[in-house]
Amino acid sequence: MLRRTTTAAATVALTASLAAACPGSQCTATRIANAYEVYSPFVLAVLPELAPETIPGIAVDLGLFAADSLAKYVIDHKVKPGKTWLLIEQTLGGRQQTSVFELSTDRDLKVSVNGAQLDHVDLYVRQRQIKVVVPAGTGAKVAVTDAAGGDSVAVRGTVPKDLGGSQDLETGKTFHHSLFKDDAPESSAADVRYTKYVTGDPELINGTVAARYSGSDQPTLGACMSTPSAAWSGKLQGWPGDKNSAWCVKTGAGHYGLAVHKSKNGIFFGSTKDMDGLGYLLWAQPGLPAAVVPQAKIKKC
Repeated sequence: MLRRTTTAAATVALTASLAAACPGSQCTATRIANAYEVYSPFVLAVLPELAPETIPGIAVDLGLFAADSLAKYVIDHKVKPGKTWLLIEQTLGGRQQTSVFELSTDRDLKVSVNGAQLDHVDLYVRQRQIKVVVPAGTGAKVAVTDAAGGDSVAVRGTVPKDLGGSQDLETGKTFHHSLFKDDAPESSAADVRYTKYVTGDPELINGTVAARYSGSDQPTLGACMSTPSAAWSGKLQGWPGDKNSAWCVKTGAGHYGLAVHKSKNGIFFGSTKDMDGLGYLLWAQPGLPAAVVPQAKIKKC
């Protein structure tokens, strides 16, 4: 039986000394990336006698190991730069087994463990390896989040260069066009347009404006909201810029966010189909709640 407690979550954070450092102005690109490519939080359900599963694309399952085989694996496969390992030790079939997951981030992470017998759950941090020990016959929920905290993000997305129409940044809904006009009446909610077969910059429409981000620190909701009115423009000035370039955006609906050029030569890259598109996020603000943390899928017997 899984016994539950009301004890507050136990947490551990990787210290700042483990994070990748960068000198002076070279930090600009990293800080913009930190605001845009925020590490996706996830919740991992650990059930008695079942090895946990993770959310595809967020954590890579490296396998289930017994103590001796894990020791050999750790020696043979050192944690690569920019990676973190999450190790969850359980008793499965009367034997101690460890599920190993690779997290593609060098950011500082916080791991919270909720569930039964929290006082018996041990956490370790060593060489970017986070180990969670779950007592036999019990279960827990392991939440992995960004230790740095910061502004919550409501929406992330990409406006592809070959869209051939316009897109509403809040909802991600697209409206295709003919003869340079959007067909759907609802397209009045759109914020960015890419005209198919015409080489050019993304257009800001329906009252959406942008301001080139010039700070050397991490872009924030507060920084974008406090941008002087004279700096805002109906165009993405200087697009596409370089890997240090970012733009504060204010949608036609009044929501603030950040836009970048999705470039294979810079730090903002993704799938091939998104290359040269406009990558963006909208921060959580009134009328735009923070995105819900996804729940891991549970493997059933």
